[in-house]
Amino acid sequence: MSQTVGAILELLNAIAPLELAEEWDNVGLLAGRMDAPVDAVLCALDLNRRVLDEAVERGAQLIVTHHPILFRGRKNLREDDAEGRLLCALVRSGVAMIAMHTNYDNARPGVNDALAVALNLRDVEALENGMRLGAVDETDFGLFATEAELILGGPIRCYGDFGRKIGRVAVLGGAGEDFIPQAMAAGADVYLTGEAAYHKALDAADNGLCVLEAGHAATELPGILALADALQNAADAVQYKVRVLRSEAGLFL
Repeated sequence: MSQTVGAILELLNAIAPLELAEEWDNVGLLAGRMDAPVDAVLCALDLNRRVLDEAVERGAQLIVTHHPILFRGRKNLREDDAEGRLLCALVRSGVAMIAMHTNYDNARPGVNDALAVALNLRDVEALENGMRLGAVDETDFGLFATEAELILGGPIRCYGDFGRKIGRVAVLGGAGEDFIPQAMAAGADVYLTGEAAYHKALDAADNGLCVLEAGHAATELPGILALADALQNAADAVQYKVRVLRSEAGLFL
């Protein structure tokens, strides 16, 4: 028996409560009906036409993404721009969409816990703004950067002395350049994030904090994989006959 979009949203809300989202964010059910039946869910980082087509082809009635749609408050649904065409195609498809954005960033476990696990960090602490701080066996910054590049799929921009010995790593997926001071204050030797402005990263390196700019998508993909697993486990626990699929188009860009 199929479940409903609303029932899946309840499971997701237990994993990453919607009230954890930042005030400016747009999370939860963004398209579709709460009472629409669901027996397959497709998880992806973003909604794009490839992801929507994949959902239809694989028989998913619901897409769960990290990044939301309708983020900037559109005032029309015209089809002479890319976003408008995508939104109209989504509505016509009948596929519902739920976004789990900063609520999942701020949840524990959440996006940055998954990133810490992927990077094999130990003794992970939760800091403000979703940042995580963990330990690695003492190694050279250059060796850690090479390993991180292999794990996350690279390439990674590196700022700092490759020969410096490091042991404490702070991570924050996505656009994290504004939180460089937080990583420094926490005592991190390395700060790995998705995006960091060139001069801010250079300044951090000059002040003793090595910085790895690993890419917005690459630093958040581990979180989406973890969310898909958590949702499948939650559905199985309550005996929902729901398949949770990992998007091939929307995970591996």
